[in-house]
Amino acid sequence: MTEKGRVIVLGSGAAGSGAARLLAANGWDVTVVERGKVGGTCLWHGCMPKKSLYTSARGLRDAVEVDDFGISPSDGSFDWQTVLSWKWHAQETYAGDQEDILAERGIRLVKGSARFVAEDAVVIGDDRYEFDHAVIATGSHAVTPPIPGIELADTSETALGYLEVPSSLLVVGGGFIGLEFAGIFASFGSEVTVVTSGERPLEMVDSDVAAVALRHLERLGVEFYSECRMQELSGSPGSVEAQFIDSAGTLHNSVHERVLMAVGRTPAITDLDVAVAGIEVDERGRVVHDSYLRTTNPRVWIAGDAAGGMMHTPVASYEGRIVGESIDSGQPAAPDCHAIPSTVFTIPPLAQVGISEQEAQAKGLDVRVAKSTFEFSGAAIIENQRDGLVKYVFAAEDGRLLGAQIAGFTAADLIYGPALALKLGAHDTDLQDALGIHPAYSEVLNWAAY
Repeated sequence: MTEKGRVIVLGSGAAGSGAARLLAANGWDVTVVERGKVGGTCLWHGCMPKKSLYTSARGLRDAVEVDDFGISPSDGSFDWQTVLSWKWHAQETYAGDQEDILAERGIRLVKGSARFVAEDAVVIGDDRYEFDHAVIATGSHAVTPPIPGIELADTSETALGYLEVPSSLLVVGGGFIGLEFAGIFASFGSEVTVVTSGERPLEMVDSDVAAVALRHLERLGVEFYSECRMQELSGSPGSVEAQFIDSAGTLHNSVHERVLMAVGRTPAITDLDVAVAGIEVDERGRVVHDSYLRTTNPRVWIAGDAAGGMMHTPVASYEGRIVGESIDSGQPAAPDCHAIPSTVFTIPPLAQVGISEQEAQAKGLDVRVAKSTFEFSGAAIIENQRDGLVKYVFAAEDGRLLGAQIAGFTAADLIYGPALALKLGAHDTDLQDALGIHPAYSEVLNWAAY
């Protein structure tokens, strides 16, 4: 195909590869720049390795509970090095050969760090690359708050590579990442403490749904402290003393083998020299962009975690494709993320799409909330997974679906149905008429709609 122009894509993760593949397939000369391992955070330092550890932890929990099914339980032992080996096997199998995948699509790969030197050019090492369009898809990195002793703390990336299961772990942060690691390491026997600045852990999740996971984690021995502020870390690796203050002003001191900072992620854009290219940033240092993901330099677009929106792999891939389509067609399109589901892989998984009951109340919306537990589900009874919940938020006026939340076994898969229903503008009567399989968890999706 005749080349339409030159595009530089900064980053080879889900957003970058999504844009690069579409543009290359449509005849653009595409160069992908990657400073680290080709494939991005999710593949090497995020969801893939973390979900692998999560699955091993779930297998360990299941192994000691099978006596209910008439099977002799194991002694709860495990080989951590084999767990890590399986993690790498899963990553490598899913990844394939990332460099060859790009090459097969005619995409040029350049290793190194890029920075803007003009509105239409970047440099990588000593080489200058001019472009007709550029896509910033550099992802995000963990936030490390400026407290004394922060160098003693780990991030999610280093926690994925612990050579041994820590005897004790302090997780600072009550969001998705923090609670996922809390469940993983508590399953493997760590004494886990979670400290969060919010009123409760998982504030971004519906309170009824979050409560299911919190009571399961507490049964595993996880201890929670809410409305706390970290003061400092001291000591040495392997014996880190943490000081934090609660809402009553009480100072807490505790010693842990490991401390994991999981207080959020921020776009990785600080070393790109965006100002040189006429790209504005806001007061938080994030790139200013419009609803089409176009920056203040009309040649430069942004997608995925770097854009600072929903930091999820499917969103990054989708935004990358949308940016690619906008560049290729010359007609900017805005991504529509209202029906994109998300899951926190805690115990059990929690999944959601659309708005929650609390969000509807905050917006002053007139809604009908409908829900059903897993308690009487045949599948849940058979598999001893009865502590679960499906919750819907419908518009009171016409029954249109506004949101859905699920807590329980297979929630990550179950949420696809409500997400599709939301995308298609379904109503409560549609979900009432759509029957599930018996005995399967999908039955609860139907029951909850009444």
